[in-house]
Amino acid sequence: MDRTDYDLIIFDCDGTLVDSEYPNNLSLVQILAEHGFDGYDMDYALKHWVGRTLTNIFKELEEKDGHQFPDDIIKRCIERTNLLYETELKSVPDALDVVKRVSVNHKICVASNGERNSVKRSLSLSGYGADIFHEDNTFTRIQVPNGKPAPDLFLFAAEKMQAEPSRCLVIEDSPTGVQAAVAAGMSVWGFTGVAHNPPLQNELLEKTGASQVFDRLIHIAERLGH
Repeated sequence: MDRTDYDLIIFDCDGTLVDSEYPNNLSLVQILAEHGFDGYDMDYALKHWVGRTLTNIFKELEEKDGHQFPDDIIKRCIERTNLLYETELKSVPDALDVVKRVSVNHKICVASNGERNSVKRSLSLSGYGADIFHEDNTFTRIQVPNGKPAPDLFLFAAEKMQAEPSRCLVIEDSPTGVQAAVAAGMSVWGFTGVAHNPPLQNELLEKTGASQVFDRLIHIAERLGH
């Protein structure tokens, strides 16, 4: 598809607009260690949990290890993440400038598997004001039946933004998100600028359906003609 044919650019949040994967996963590793799970370190988390929901991660761990977590485990993990944002959250290079440039000729929105308040807070802390991302163009897992890799969230975002899925372009850093975009019938480009292992992530993104993969967001803006 020609770059002028996209009506809507859908950005993932964590690892794409905001370098929040480290605090997100650090909080999870810390919480697990407090429950006696010392085998899950940051290396494991960044390899296996990027782009996934806390609900699915804890469900998988319960099935794998036969451990029943307390009912408030996700709430505690979110609270820990929000505390870590104060010291560990970083902006993705060029991201704010790229979003502003892309928004000149395209509708934009965010579609994230993250917890809604955390997503909104991380965007705000990274300089994305309400003039850029607001209640009506920020979409999160809680708004749909199934999170990524199901297509629900991207299809919901397209519907709310009044764009046909075939005329949407998704920018994603995780294979989970790429799978969701492909399932939604959308074009998808991968981003590895803050990946734990860029060469491996590039391979995974292409394998799951990203038509192009970029290591800097500025190249995405240029590819779109901005």
